[in-house]
Amino acid sequence: MTQQQISRLLDVPDRTLRDWKKNRYRLYNLLESLGYDEAKQKMNVVDIDDEIVFNPRVYSTNLFWQTNKKSKQKVYAIISKYLSTMNKNDIKILCDEFGKSIVKSVLVDKYKKIYAKGYISISGMDIQLSGSYTQNETYKQLLGMINDC
Repeated sequence: MTQQQISRLLDVPDRTLRDWKKNRYRLYNLLESLGYDEAKQKMNVVDIDDEIVFNPRVYSTNLFWQTNKKSKQKVYAIISKYLSTMNKNDIKILCDEFGKSIVKSVLVDKYKKIYAKGYISISGMDIQLSGSYTQNETYKQLLGMINDC
């Protein structure tokens, strides 16, 4: 695995990995020798881009209205849709199922894209955005809910 993949899988900062590379070289070499897909499977974790079997009954409401049965959905789409509900229980389920770091990364990605666009369209009306997404009240509330998981 690459250093970036190790960091993402283990939710370990790059700084810690650099320390492992220097001072705990056996551990780092072991991690580096593992295949990413093999490690993911053994750890039973998913990536944002993975497609998984989604069970709508776990959440408060089914946001994938096409079916009320289990279906294949992208992890990013599941997290993105359920973050938009701002439901604390659903966000806790997201954190438990996918991990805080993945849920946070989807939140940050969504807000960066919105602010890069510069506006939000609601029912044909464009609302201009200013400042940084980190100062947005909704972003702060969602981040707080994720941190509380």
